[in-house]
Amino acid sequence: MSGTFGSNGIISMTECIFPVTTSILWYIQFIGSVSNRPRDLSAGTTKLADTSCVTGLPARAINRSCRLFLWLTSIPTSNLKSIVGQSSGQRFMIRNMKRIVGCVVLGLVTMAASAQWTNPANDVPAYNAKAPVKPLPPILSDNQLTGIYFTHPYQVTAYKMAAKIPAVLHQQPCYCHCDRAMGHNSLHSCFEGTHGAVCSTCMQEAVYAYQQTRKGQTPAQIRAGIERGEFQTVDLEKAAL
Repeated sequence: MSGTFGSNGIISMTECIFPVTTSILWYIQFIGSVSNRPRDLSAGTTKLADTSCVTGLPARAINRSCRLFLWLTSIPTSNLKSIVGQSSGQRFMIRNMKRIVGCVVLGLVTMAASAQWTNPANDVPAYNAKAPVKPLPPILSDNQLTGIYFTHPYQVTAYKMAAKIPAVLHQQPCYCHCDRAMGHNSLHSCFEGTHGAVCSTCMQEAVYAYQQTRKGQTPAQIRAGIERGEFQTVDLEKAAL
């Protein structure tokens, strides 16, 4: 769109950008003076030392921004005159600057809340819930397990184990999150090429899946163990068929 809607209809982008740009420039100059002010403000205003930005959220990373925002929004109008002077231009800038700081703080608080309350168990990489109904792409084998990607014995061992349980790997997620970066749809995808040989997570999961299959675990049970992170205890150097 060429503009944004306001109370008077469509406002041009220039009219929107100018107050934001000037306020940011003024804010950069103003922030230096704020950091040197006494932390315990005068009567009738909020004490920074006693202010909590958002109860229950980690505030170490955003504490200074929150406190500055609360300080700015709690200053009485009479005190603003002594800070920004008498000119209407400066008062215009401080009003816009306060809005901008408020938006920045809101964004930081939202990110902090998201990081605190996101459940890692809900972020399971791609996998297939059922056994494959058609032949899967082949896993690298034999003379393909040579060269710069297979300089360690455990790399070859991991691929040989994977080749013995392709249907099981098809039903497992890969926690290196290659589904995002490489479009993989399961742990099986990692061993269709050389990616599995350079990823310890892939190899640990494959060895874990092979070992648990030998113990009689079902693909669903193995997947539950992988989601709990049990594969991280696998010592690749000791892996053996």
